[in-house]
Amino acid sequence: MWGLIAPDGAAPPWSRALPSGATEAEARLGALLPHEVDRIYLQNDLTAISPGPLASGLDVRLRQLAHRESHAQASSYRFTPETIAAALTEGETAESMLAFLAGLSLTGVPQPLEYLVRTTADKHGLVRVGYDPDAPPETPRALVTSTEMQALETIAVDQSLRPLGLVRTADGAALTSRAPRDTVLWALIDARYPAVAVDHEGREEPMRRHRIAASALAPGSAPPEAYTTLIATLRASVSSNADAAWLEREIEAAVRARSIVDVDVQLPDGSTRTFTLEASGLGGGRLRGRERGTDVERTLPVSSVQGIRRV
Repeated sequence: MWGLIAPDGAAPPWSRALPSGATEAEARLGALLPHEVDRIYLQNDLTAISPGPLASGLDVRLRQLAHRESHAQASSYRFTPETIAAALTEGETAESMLAFLAGLSLTGVPQPLEYLVRTTADKHGLVRVGYDPDAPPETPRALVTSTEMQALETIAVDQSLRPLGLVRTADGAALTSRAPRDTVLWALIDARYPAVAVDHEGREEPMRRHRIAASALAPGSAPPEAYTTLIATLRASVSSNADAAWLEREIEAAVRARSIVDVDVQLPDGSTRTFTLEASGLGGGRLRGRERGTDVERTLPVSSVQGIRRV
């Protein structure tokens, strides 16, 4: 029924052909919609502009090389070292990317973009992630190697990679991890190391990060009993802890902004008193602030705070 009623109450011209069939109406409506384009403008600032809706196949390929910054009739894309490295990991090469962009661009391939692609490709593969051949089959380990020892030294001390548990091999020429190879690979890529995956024979293996696992059960086929544990866990988690956490976040936000707030505090006798403070600090379970009017520095226990409101 979409589009059949216009503001003036009359049917739009394209829909008047519907009684005789949808084919003619589709043709009339299609003529009013923006047409797909198969060319883009590549710019020196490492962005691409599509002057219209880019054909779906070209859009998918381009999004493997760049981030789409805006999605409209004129969409924009941005190339970064990370997006180029991810494309290389998925099997692209510098030549394949430049050939694709040259055929797609109305303005050729700008020198900054070509330089980005080639330099990223030159560094790509400096770190190789494969399987440790000395590990027993029942407990496989990932093996990280590189032709530059300095790269391994940097990875070994990188704090962001500590969850991988990387340790040196006996000869010190590589690093091993009990984490799966793919986990190690993507962790290194996220940390901006030029890593590639290799198979058991040491050959580079293209990897795609985003995969959707097939569901063991079709949607709606799981019996209600399958969710009993989840529902019980969710219900048990509903408590005053959520309110306390929300109140603490409100206090932290007021302290960061040094806001003037009304703080409701429960006194030892059970009564409640409101203090108007300029929040100045939070630590040790206490809220500090200068009281308006009396200009007295107050320290209030957060456990006694019942509410807080910005003035």
